[in-house]
Amino acid sequence: MNRSAVAAGVVITALAVLGTGGCTSPGGSGAGPATSVAPQPVSACRSTPTTGDTSAIIDWVDFVQLGGVQYYAGFDGQLPPVPTEQLGATVGLVECRLSDLHFDGLPGLPVDGDAAFIPIGTPVRAIRGFDPACRVTARVDGVNRVYLAHEDVKGVTRAVPCAKAAPASSGR
Repeated sequence: MNRSAVAAGVVITALAVLGTGGCTSPGGSGAGPATSVAPQPVSACRSTPTTGDTSAIIDWVDFVQLGGVQYYAGFDGQLPPVPTEQLGATVGLVECRLSDLHFDGLPGLPVDGDAAFIPIGTPVRAIRGFDPACRVTARVDGVNRVYLAHEDVKGVTRAVPCAKAAPASSGR
């Protein structure tokens, strides 16, 4: 995937972030103080059809979201696949494959378990020697693809510092 395609996917994601939001109005029965609770984001898989006429074309970036962190594959250059003997514990499960959906507008914010291209039900696993807060792997098209944790810094998405670092040796 070339950088302009990645940038287009990131722009769509950024627009989706800017274009979404919700508000609640305080309600009350007069029996106590009025409270307001922000709605929790819900995966697009719960509300977006997989068939039908659509008007939005989305150029997805290969990502998975877990624990509020987005992990990207190939955004910082391709990394070699993870050998089977380096697979660690399962840290998450893909619950929604956004590229299968037919949006008629900008998508909402991704939630934990959402992925662009990873099939539903695929386990996301830690990689031995790496903190899963930095990088994880998922089996896609027969290979264990590496996904690096990213953060937004001054409006720019980049890998968290530990994501690209070599694993620490145990020295034991």
